[in-house]
Amino acid sequence: MSYLPAGAVSAPEAAAAHAPRLIRPVQGWGTGLTASYFNNGSLAGAPVLKRQDAAVDFRWGTKAPAPGLPADNFSVRWEGLIAAPSTGRYRFVAVTTDEVRLWVNGRKVLDTWDGKKPGSQDDGSVSLAAGEKATIKLEYNDTDGVAAIQLQWIPPGQAAQLVPSGNLYPLGSPTTPDPAGPPPVAKAKVEPAPKQAKPAPAPKPATAKAPAAPKAPKPVKEVAQAAPEPEPASKPAKPVKAPKPAPAEEKPNTELPGVYTLTVRSTGKPLEVAPGRPATLSEQMAAVEQSSAAPQWRIEPAGEGLYRLVVPGSNKVLEVLGSATSNGTPLSLWSYYSGYNQQWKIEEAGDGYYKLIAKHSRKALTDKDTLGGGVQQWRYTGKENQQWKLEAVKAVEEPILAGAPSTPGVGDNGMSVYPNPSNGVMQMAYNLDVAKPLGWVLYNQNGVAVRVSDYRKQAAGTHHQTLNFTSLPAGDYYLSLTVGSENTRQMVSIRRPSADVPEVGASSPNK
Repeated sequence: MSYLPAGAVSAPEAAAAHAPRLIRPVQGWGTGLTASYFNNGSLAGAPVLKRQDAAVDFRWGTKAPAPGLPADNFSVRWEGLIAAPSTGRYRFVAVTTDEVRLWVNGRKVLDTWDGKKPGSQDDGSVSLAAGEKATIKLEYNDTDGVAAIQLQWIPPGQAAQLVPSGNLYPLGSPTTPDPAGPPPVAKAKVEPAPKQAKPAPAPKPATAKAPAAPKAPKPVKEVAQAAPEPEPASKPAKPVKAPKPAPAEEKPNTELPGVYTLTVRSTGKPLEVAPGRPATLSEQMAAVEQSSAAPQWRIEPAGEGLYRLVVPGSNKVLEVLGSATSNGTPLSLWSYYSGYNQQWKIEEAGDGYYKLIAKHSRKALTDKDTLGGGVQQWRYTGKENQQWKLEAVKAVEEPILAGAPSTPGVGDNGMSVYPNPSNGVMQMAYNLDVAKPLGWVLYNQNGVAVRVSDYRKQAAGTHHQTLNFTSLPAGDYYLSLTVGSENTRQMVSIRRPSADVPEVGASSPNK
């Protein structure tokens, strides 16, 4: 038997005393996620409310989630850390009828944002390791109706269950270890965090009394968490339905640009929107000309598969008033300035009808009666007052003027003008080998556009269009015809009073 001097330790004890300390694994000391609440549906701007939520398990129903937030059209971002109790593959499920996006450990595992449908590979699963914390971020958007969400996971070999608070941590470092000892059994409420603890003392020899286990750190209380209110019995929260197969990638409809009347499916009433500012004289005259017929809309491509709806004869377009994103915002007419609230996605809704979705809000063009506020934007739910029939306006073919067929044409489309000079009434003829969109502009000698036509698609063949410029002063002008990307220009002269009114419908003297 060997003896050691007083105060000495054995070699194994010395090695154990100087061995590096192991980081303790996570053991369920979580207190919830950092939550940011926004008063809009796009997580834009600064959050109205920031707090710590013990778990993502809410049934707000038709009420606001907290004071200062709307009951509809709000969004929430939960973020922090998540710890798995065992190693394996975990599947995440968001029980909600609204839009969500979820990232776990930097990987997007769920995405139904902006009406997206999950693909066949998006099963919401990700591999997690026990003893490690992974980052987690969940984004939620409620537009209208009943609001509810619950974040569940399916651990290996287990059934779906609510992700417990003990496995969720607020924003922080994933390498921060949990305290020693078992986690608390229950945490009734969130308490203010204690002051920063002093560094732990160096380990003592085995013969010394072991230090007591430190208490659990308590998170900072930003806003008290109210208990979720039960949802009304008449409107229970419904789980997400099984997603349909993802549709094929949509391509821009090259046949769509043109002039149309839009009628709503529910009543057959044509789309008619009041201007956002007083109408000019020319716009008032155009309105008088269309008063006996349904209002017309010129649909023009705005890029990226989007369109703008233009009032013919003006630069006004259909827009959502004030770029608001909330349900019930009225529609208006305003000069086009490339605003997202002036651009629309036009998609088939079935049975020959279309839905028109505003780019900025993802809300649908919706017809309400006069008592309901008129034409507005609302979240698309497939109702008949959100579906529109687009009927192309056919160009009216004018009677051919005597002498017009014998006038030689110029340019790729055989453009000709007869008579020229004229008293202001003339006829323009042109040929189209295939159906193409076209339009014309009349310029004065200073290069100022004094008359502009609608830009619409016309069928292949020979066309004759009568132009009436009798309200313009006598002089020389330039008539510019644009067919697709081709442009043809001719000088036309207006003379008075010597020019006679051309005879309509007479045969050509050369025939």
